Amino acid sequence: MDKIYEYIRRDMAFSHAITLLSWDLETEAPVKAIDGISNTMEVLTQLQYENFVNDEFKKMLYDLDEDKLSEIDKKVVKKLKKDVFEKMSKIPKDEYAKYSSLVTKATQKWEIAKNKEDYSLFKDYLQDLIDTNKKFILYRGYKKNPYDVLLDDYETNLTVEKADKFFDLIRKELIPFIKEIRSKDTTKLEDIKKRFYSVKFSIEEQREISKILSNIMGFDYDKGVIKESEHPFTTNMNNKDVRITTHYYLDDVLSSIYSTVHETGHAIYEQQVDDKYNDTGILSGGSTMGIHESQSRIYENVIGKMKEFTDLIYSLLEKYRKLNISKDEFYLLVNEVKNQYYRTEADEVTYPIHVMIRYEIEKYIFSNIDTKINASDLEKMWNDLYEEYLGIRPKNAKEGILQDSHWAGGAFGYFPSYAIASAYASQIYHALEKKVDVKKAIEDKDFKKINDFLREGIHQYGNSKTPEELIKLCTGEEFNPEYYIKYLKSKYERIYK
Repeated sequence: MDKIYEYIRRDMAFSHAITLLSWDLETEAPVKAIDGISNTMEVLTQLQYENFVNDEFKKMLYDLDEDKLSEIDKKVVKKLKKDVFEKMSKIPKDEYAKYSSLVTKATQKWEIAKNKEDYSLFKDYLQDLIDTNKKFILYRGYKKNPYDVLLDDYETNLTVEKADKFFDLIRKELIPFIKEIRSKDTTKLEDIKKRFYSVKFSIEEQREISKILSNIMGFDYDKGVIKESEHPFTTNMNNKDVRITTHYYLDDVLSSIYSTVHETGHAIYEQQVDDKYNDTGILSGGSTMGIHESQSRIYENVIGKMKEFTDLIYSLLEKYRKLNISKDEFYLLVNEVKNQYYRTEADEVTYPIHVMIRYEIEKYIFSNIDTKINASDLEKMWNDLYEEYLGIRPKNAKEGILQDSHWAGGAFGYFPSYAIASAYASQIYHALEKKVDVKKAIEDKDFKKINDFLREGIHQYGNSKTPEELIKLCTGEEFNPEYYIKYLKSKYERIYK
């Protein structure tokens, strides 16, 4: 394996450089730097591709006597075979490099289009991204549904068949429940919102609040930083260098607070991966997107919107100025079920519907592999689905199809993992509260026992186990989305009684 690890070390070096360039591009690079950064990333991506995709490495990998390997090395070899020779190597080298450049340019064009609320500035790039991904699916091959290829990239073993079953449950249980909640009198809540949002917090104050909260949660600042970007995200080089961003709004302090809580959940996961995976590269990060998102969402929603946590935020905000509402009113405000266009600002109950809309659009695009899908038509499809499922119609592209960065980044197949992650989070929390007094931990501002539970059940394993294995290991049960439905209904029936 020594020779294999030489290739892995080179791959890790390329990834490190590419990740740093991406981080710079998102956080502070000047607008006119895009072409230079894009060209550099294209060269590095091509070199990274060539490092693994060559006959010498393939022969070396497939000639290994796996019976003589350690358990970790066996997993490394298995993932290399899947990721390199079942995925990457099937895509021509020049197309792979050009796609990296396309993604870089599309991401910048998306940000411009979003800020100008003009989908026409981005749709041609989206068309190229869709067409290229369809071509890549055909290169890679598929068994049942072409879209399965993309789903599996982000959530191992997820298929259209499984996702349809999950979203059918969401549609059946939650859409009537949302209508029931919306039939309630919200006059009191509107008054609470008016009083709360009359109080403003400066950007500098919000930076301080974000740092205090992430520190309480257990984010290690010796291994990480927080900066700002258009769309909050987490990235990492390894478990000793984990970086997060948030976005601050003068008129909405809660947005930056919960973005920070969400991204800190991701970051704690990465910081708690066992050191023994560091040199493997391929096993050193978190597991699938669904598992990763479950760790951010258990913090953002399940823990982050408990009364004890909202009391913590309330007390922190009151150190800066009087809020004009009570702690109980603040809890109601944070847990409002609302007509919200933005997925990232959505409440827990409507959130999976936002995801389901994106899933249906992606399924339409990629299940019809041989049909030319016109990107120009997707904005109307998006708006129609929002009107059908949530009773709201976006007024512009910024609050509609341009709100997320994922498609600009080529991340088709990612969205379903968000909703599945929320279901994972509910099941994981059910197991957590059997072992840890979560309410007391929050009141004491001591998250060690919570993080220890998550480390022992999920985090320490990095990318060495499948979602099915991790959920069974952490909760003692197979994945069961009924925990999610039960959690949402029991909580929000109490709030909206």
